[in-house]
Amino acid sequence: MTETCSASTKWWVSALLIVIIISVLTAFAYTSPNNALKDSVRQGMKSTVAVMATQIDAKDLAGLKPGDENSTQYIAVVRHLQTMRSLDDHIINAYILKVNPDQTATFLVDDLMVDDPQGSAKIGEVSTSPDKMEIFGALSAPTASKEPYTTKYGSFMSAYAPIDDSLSGSNGNTYAVLAIDMSAKDYETATSKGGFILISGILSMLIALGTLFVFGMKCQGKS
Repeated sequence: MTETCSASTKWWVSALLIVIIISVLTAFAYTSPNNALKDSVRQGMKSTVAVMATQIDAKDLAGLKPGDENSTQYIAVVRHLQTMRSLDDHIINAYILKVNPDQTATFLVDDLMVDDPQGSAKIGEVSTSPDKMEIFGALSAPTASKEPYTTKYGSFMSAYAPIDDSLSGSNGNTYAVLAIDMSAKDYETATSKGGFILISGILSMLIALGTLFVFGMKCQGKS
C-alpha cells in the first residue's frame, strides 16, 4: 500500500506539472497571435489613413469656420472623404482635426455631418478622444490608437495621418490631421482569432484534471 500511495503522489505531482505547463503554453500561444493580429490591424489602419491623407488638398480646407457646415466648400470635402471611406467597409467615419497651440484638437470636417448632423461633430468642437498623444504624433507621421476607446459618439479604434500643406511640392508643414475610425466591435472581432487556441488549452487542462481525478479515486479504493 505504501508503494501504491508513493506512486500515486508522484503521479499527482506529474499531473499537476502537466496542467501548469499546458496553462503556460496556452497563454503564450493565445497571447502571441492576438498581439500579432492587433499589430496587423493597427498597421493596416495607419497605411489606409496615410494614403487617404495624400488625397486631401489643404486649400480645400482653408477658411472653414464654425457655421460653414452647409457651405458648398464643406460639403465638397465631406463627399470626398465619404468616397475614400467607401473603399474600405471597416472604416465607419473619416474626419479632419485641427491641432491648436493650446494643445487641443478641434474638428474641422466630419464626413457624417451631411447624413447625420446630430451624430457628428461640428466645426470647432473639441475632440474628447483620449488619443491625444497619437493625434499630436500624427503631425509628423501616421499613428493609431493603442486600444479601443469610448466617447459620446461610440467606441472606436482610430488612425491618424498628417495632411500636408500642399499636394504638389510640400513646404514641409502639416495643415491638419486626418482621422479614420473602426468600431471597437469590429476591432475586437478582427483580433480575437486566437479563441480556438484558448478553448483547446482549456479542454486539454480539463482532460488532464479529469484523468487525475479518476486515478486518485482508484488509488483511494485500493488503499
